[in-house]
Amino acid sequence: MMKLILSLTLIWTLSSTAEALECWHSEGTDIGRTELLPCYSTELCATVALQENDNGTFTQDTIRSCLPSSIFSEGKHTFSSSVGLASMAASVHLCNTDRCNSQVIPHPGVLKKNNLQCFTCDDPYSAVCNKTVQCVGVQDRCFSWTVADKDGKTIRTFGCVSANICETAPRLMPRHDSSLKFISEPKCCGSSLCNSG
Repeated sequence: MMKLILSLTLIWTLSSTAEALECWHSEGTDIGRTELLPCYSTELCATVALQENDNGTFTQDTIRSCLPSSIFSEGKHTFSSSVGLASMAASVHLCNTDRCNSQVIPHPGVLKKNNLQCFTCDDPYSAVCNKTVQCVGVQDRCFSWTVADKDGKTIRTFGCVSANICETAPRLMPRHDSSLKFISEPKCCGSSLCNSG
């Protein structure tokens, strides 16, 4: 009888364990350099169409990988942020079947200004962050975030973000072995210039 219970328990455990997905992994536009790799059982397949503007230098990239399902949900999302002279926007598609992240998704493109303005920092090491940045696209929150680098210097990040970044940021906080240490958790608010230091 004990052997039967043990056998049934083992069969149930093996059959109820979520299998890991096989997802495409690549970075860049060269689809020929894509490889198929297993993800952890707690991850989804992802395609990310990322665009960045860093002080006037505009770049676009496509990334295929695995992302943790505890942070990101299945479906289509747009993430965006503007911090001083740098901005980022990403179209993200997350799916839950083998090799489902092979599709080509569009980059967010030109983002139109919206009605929100937020404080930002010219220099992240400055104690004063009193410049303003015009929010664009889905950026509907102002945020502030203070960390210390590996040398103990304080870094302040102020600007515009989409609400979904505010939701995921606490789960993305650096681990104890990271080179960054949180001085304050990311804070988000929904009215113009509400992120004053």
